[in-house]
Amino acid sequence: MKIKFNITGLDCPNCAAKLAALMEREAGVSSAKINFLTEKLTVESECNADALLPRLCEIAKAFDKSVKVTK
Repeated sequence: MKIKFNITGLDCPNCAAKLAALMEREAGVSSAKINFLTEKLTVESECNADALLPRLCEIAKAFDKSVKVTK
């Protein structure tokens, strides 16, 4: 299923692409795409949003402490 999140704090489209690639490595995530301009993260996953959000937040924080992922 496709799940959409808000993502803020990214500095450039290149950073967005790198972070999306890291998120795609997460177990249960089949794809992750970040639209830098609209600040939207779209994830295809078997997991529900509530189960996935904490892990995506951890990945984003490890990438850059100013990046935040929210529902």
